[in-house]
Amino acid sequence: MAQAIGAKLVGDWRGCHSTCWDANAPTNAGDRKLSNQFTKSGYPLGIMVNINGERFVDEGQDFRNYTYAKIGKQILLQPEGRAFQVWDAKTIPRLRREEYGDGVVQKITASTIEELAGSLMDEGLKDKESFLRTVREYNDAVHQHRMGHPGSKWDPAVKDGLSTQSSRKLLTVAKSNWALPIEKGPFLAVKVACGITFTFGGLAIDPGTGGVLSESGEVIRGLFCTGEMIGDLYYNNYPGGSGLTAGTVFGMKAGHAAARLASSKHNGA
Repeated sequence: MAQAIGAKLVGDWRGCHSTCWDANAPTNAGDRKLSNQFTKSGYPLGIMVNINGERFVDEGQDFRNYTYAKIGKQILLQPEGRAFQVWDAKTIPRLRREEYGDGVVQKITASTIEELAGSLMDEGLKDKESFLRTVREYNDAVHQHRMGHPGSKWDPAVKDGLSTQSSRKLLTVAKSNWALPIEKGPFLAVKVACGITFTFGGLAIDPGTGGVLSESGEVIRGLFCTGEMIGDLYYNNYPGGSGLTAGTVFGMKAGHAAARLASSKHNGA
């Protein structure tokens, strides 16, 4: 609608806030009651595999707040746009209850990794042996790294350097931090997809007032923009909390400018 009256579009129109999302969530709408509970951001504590049973992303490349808004795009690029997040008994208790609690997400559980693989076949996994091989190779790489770094300790509060990569073994897809073997039952998996919250492209604004700019660079009188509708704020990724910050800063600016405009009209300007 803004473009129809000459507003200028700017920013990364190929990018979006794309999170790991519950694959069983509604396909084209949100849920005001559950809201962010559809998000599934526990991947740094485990591994993710596609429906072919293959890992495809470094789950430990950085803290969750710096990766959660772009990982969904990697899932979208996988076959059928689906993947599985997998954990064992060591990290299941650390998963956020609002995202992984009972009744919040469909849980796929098993006492052995072989049993889990069979259950995943019922949920869309195409290659059981590939999944088991991926887990074995991942576990072996973690153990090989530990042998070369015997004093290392797992610490989810820092980038601990516990990796799959060592002089003994290198995986094609690394896990750079928080790499623990997936070997102690019970095991848990959930099916995830890509959830797109907003596009990175948006409207050009005057940063001082939040007024929307036209294609000619002039402010369109009476039209203001704030929050995720603004373009030129994000490219390729989104750090957690920055949307709240932008909404607060530009919301205040736009609110003040709109109030001044309303006041001037009231006074006959």
